Amino acid sequence: MTAWSKLLVATTRLIDLHDSGHEPGSPFVQVSQESRRGLRDGYWLDLGCLLLDYLLDVDFATNSAFVSQSRCLAQLRETYPDLPHDDLSFVINLLATPSELHFRQLGVEDSAARASRSTKRTALIEKQGQTGQVRLTASGRQAVTLASQVEDLLYSEYDAAKVLAALARGDFARVPDITNQILLAIRGLTQELRRVRENPTREGKLAALLDNQRHYHNALSSIQRTLLDARAQLTAPRLMERFAEWREAEQAASGEEWDLRMLSSAIGRVLTAIENLSRRLAELLADIAEGRIQSMGVVDFADLARGLLNSAPAAALQQALVARLMPLHVQVAVPRMAPLIPLLESRRAETSHAALVFDEQHDAAPEDPLLARFLEARGPALRQRIQREPLSLPAALAEGWHRFEEGDCLAQLLNTFVDTQLLDDRLAVGIDATPFELTLADGRCVRGAVTPSLRLSDQDDPK
Repeated sequence: MTAWSKLLVATTRLIDLHDSGHEPGSPFVQVSQESRRGLRDGYWLDLGCLLLDYLLDVDFATNSAFVSQSRCLAQLRETYPDLPHDDLSFVINLLATPSELHFRQLGVEDSAARASRSTKRTALIEKQGQTGQVRLTASGRQAVTLASQVEDLLYSEYDAAKVLAALARGDFARVPDITNQILLAIRGLTQELRRVRENPTREGKLAALLDNQRHYHNALSSIQRTLLDARAQLTAPRLMERFAEWREAEQAASGEEWDLRMLSSAIGRVLTAIENLSRRLAELLADIAEGRIQSMGVVDFADLARGLLNSAPAAALQQALVARLMPLHVQVAVPRMAPLIPLLESRRAETSHAALVFDEQHDAAPEDPLLARFLEARGPALRQRIQREPLSLPAALAEGWHRFEEGDCLAQLLNTFVDTQLLDDRLAVGIDATPFELTLADGRCVRGAVTPSLRLSDQDDPK
């Protein structure tokens, strides 16, 4: 994985959180894998990363001058010989177009004020409108710099020297932050060693450890020497006097209390982590040398179960399985086919992650504003009419119930015959087997194979 890949791995899920449309307070907290568009081959991403790296090199050489697209194309064709200019233009246009990023401002108590912050300074490339020449923006320069700093323990020895620089300058508050950064790199490599012991074929990390094991030892030794020197300086009388003056000024300014043992403890945690990492690295190399590390892949237990069902294993294996897995009393074992069916399926059914909730008590208000006005205006009169006697659809049309606001509400009237609760919960629909045909005043003809009638539940069906 390149430095750009590591940076994207660390920030992708944060982008997913930013783009999420999840409603605050929603009880549906299950998360599915994000469906990402694109060619899924990394082509455009690789072009963009190569272009940004090249623009940073040119930025240093030319003091942030604009670069022609032809020079960028010539540079990228060293990696992609047949790269068309249109592909480069697409990448430049996309990286030069800003996208709005919403965030919340820290230190503001009002939630409305916190939620109103956003920025569009997300374009990584600045493009001239007339000539089409390009250069990095401030955000693009920061992105390339961050990507170049996503490194492993091999480069943390330079961070250890920052502890000495912080002590020399009297910037004691920076010491815990620097040691935590080194500690993160050490713990990251420690976790990689643990994964390699569990699965030596993981991303070729075993070969990388073998190639760089001498460099890792040198880096750990250099970090250890530097931090031991820093911890020894903490006991120097001159440094202790400067720390006492700095502590009083810091407490007066921010009220935060500091102790020299806090710096010594931060350095001691890194030294302890170095000892643990050195021991784990030595054990791994010893296992490799003695042949105790063997490749093991991921076991597909579903496929293994299907294989055992399709073809019987050897007799010795069958006896071992029966002895270890079968119940002690065979007479109470009643096998069923249902648990075995999922093991025999070759494909998993597609699942939908959309949450469907059917709750009639919390139905939303009608989305049709005309229907809402129709029910509000004509609803009371319709209920009084139905209370006298059942109202059939032909009678409702003949009496003009579909006329409203000098317009036609035939669809809204028919809605009351389909969803009777729009008018009253006690209403029901009675069906007469007699067909009907009615011509309206505007010439439209309404026909029906049966005659529906609105009635109250305690009324008799019209027959």
